[in-house]
Amino acid sequence: MKEAEFQAVDEVADVAFDAAEIWLASPQLVELKRAMKKALANLPQEFSIELGVELRVFDEQREKSIRLLTTGLNAHGGEEPYRVGGDSTVQRYVTDGEICQLPHDYCPHCWGLWDFKLLHPQCPECGYSLGKEVRLLLDSDVCPHCERGTVTAAKPNCEECGLQIDPSWVTWG
Repeated sequence: MKEAEFQAVDEVADVAFDAAEIWLASPQLVELKRAMKKALANLPQEFSIELGVELRVFDEQREKSIRLLTTGLNAHGGEEPYRVGGDSTVQRYVTDGEICQLPHDYCPHCWGLWDFKLLHPQCPECGYSLGKEVRLLLDSDVCPHCERGTVTAAKPNCEECGLQIDPSWVTWG
């Protein structure tokens, strides 16, 4: 997804998150939370119940979608239902000569699932590879693997997770 396209839908994700937060905490869901807890009392201990809210962008040419927001409620055991979320951090890439931006677990070319790119540098769906058709665009010093340490062109080894960034995989911004 081109950077400008991502920015347009990212605003929708922010609004959807705020709306979901209000809805999931609203008095209207008290009965639903009570029903979730009651149902769990009659299920095996290893079961949980989750109500999910997702926002996806679908591309009809690729026939794939990208998940931009995942949030909801989960109940397990005798606990009160609680908020859950599972969004992936956003990564920027240079692909096919364009800056792309999308959640890190997708391929910027085909939108197929492609997580852990630094460990598996070839998209399992379309075959695009880091350093060839896809380059990470790093315009901050944040490690793209652990997101806690720092990496730079002069020091491509993260002091937090130990990941060595292959300079051929990166475009430094």
